[in-house]
Amino acid sequence: MASDKFEDDEAVHAILSILTKAGEPLTTRTVGEEMQKLQLRCPDTTIVFLNRLRKHGLIHGERSKEKRGWVWWVD
Repeated sequence: MASDKFEDDEAVHAILSILTKAGEPLTTRTVGEEMQKLQLRCPDTTIVFLNRLRKHGLIHGERSKEKRGWVWWVD
């Protein structure tokens, strides 16, 4: 998938907005719940989609032992 097309995706913009407004790292589950509130779905499963965004450098993510899963954030 081309990077410019990726950045124009509605789901991408929604996730970036969710993470920006949160102001702190969010769990995969929380991101998924926020997407449901917006009545939007990730093209893949939430974890796969978030990982794709991370690989494209649009968001940051890492495993959290404390939260027992992945957490995601933007700078």
